[in-house]
Amino acid sequence: MQRKALLDTTMSNYGPNARRFILFCEQHQRPWLPAMEATVLLYIASVLKDGGIKSASLQPYLSAINNYHEDLRFPGPAKGRAVIRAVKGMATIQAELAVQEENIETQRTWLPAGHVRRVHEATLKLTPRSSEELRLLRAFSYVVVAFVTFGRPDTGTSLSRQHVHCGDSEFSVVMMKEKGRRHQLVKRRLCIPWRGVALLKELIEHWEFHRDTAWSRSEMTQPDAYWLLPEDPKNFKASVANDWIGLALSELDCKPPEGGHFSAHSTRKGATTCARAVGVTMEKVCFFGGWSQFSSAVQHYIDLTALRDADVNYYFEWLTWSQ
Repeated sequence: MQRKALLDTTMSNYGPNARRFILFCEQHQRPWLPAMEATVLLYIASVLKDGGIKSASLQPYLSAINNYHEDLRFPGPAKGRAVIRAVKGMATIQAELAVQEENIETQRTWLPAGHVRRVHEATLKLTPRSSEELRLLRAFSYVVVAFVTFGRPDTGTSLSRQHVHCGDSEFSVVMMKEKGRRHQLVKRRLCIPWRGVALLKELIEHWEFHRDTAWSRSEMTQPDAYWLLPEDPKNFKASVANDWIGLALSELDCKPPEGGHFSAHSTRKGATTCARAVGVTMEKVCFFGGWSQFSSAVQHYIDLTALRDADVNYYFEWLTWSQ
């Protein structure tokens, strides 16, 4: 009775990650509250068989299972040694299958500051005369803004006009929809002085002018979404960042290194890597990227082999001025 009473509430409160496990339990007639470790192991095996989730992406699903158990005063069933071994085994099997099928994935790589500099320059040279060129201008502008703000795809694509400010001396963005911070009443505000990144002000003003002109000509009411154009659907998915980055870089023939590929996270990885290459403290990197000061996750975004050069200095040397 307790499980049935809590079913709808738990599925809605703990999101799709918990919902997937609960539905699995219902389909296989196994209790989900409290769930047994053996049920979690069967669930991992089912996920492996379905093939929709990589082992590296499984942790949020397991955390959701533990969270709803612990919040309801039950021990989390998805964190014992057997579960850890199962996840490791899942990773091994997926890697072996990839080799057999010759389907080894290329590594998501960080975006070099030199590529961003080329995009930056191309943005200022582009005067859009068609809807296709306006979409290209947006893609160019997004790459630069996402890079200098260390932005996550979901945060960057969901920016609102009311939270992006061009002041006399600085560019500022209020990060309204950040992963892990949506419950906080006070949102982070990032500020970049215009003198810190040359021609950033010109790029922002160039994009906003042509975006606003397009809305004015459409005779439709302009929404608050910062990146939205008249021909777009009302809402973006975060995955649209992949399309914009791909469009911008392919237009300029900016290619990743051999064995790698660019994705929506490449701007964030690039900013983090370049900031460290120029000597920015980890404290500042974590602040700009929205990581906890004690989080180890930021280490996965840094390539320690990256070298400092003029393009890296162009975008991130200003962060060292007050160190």
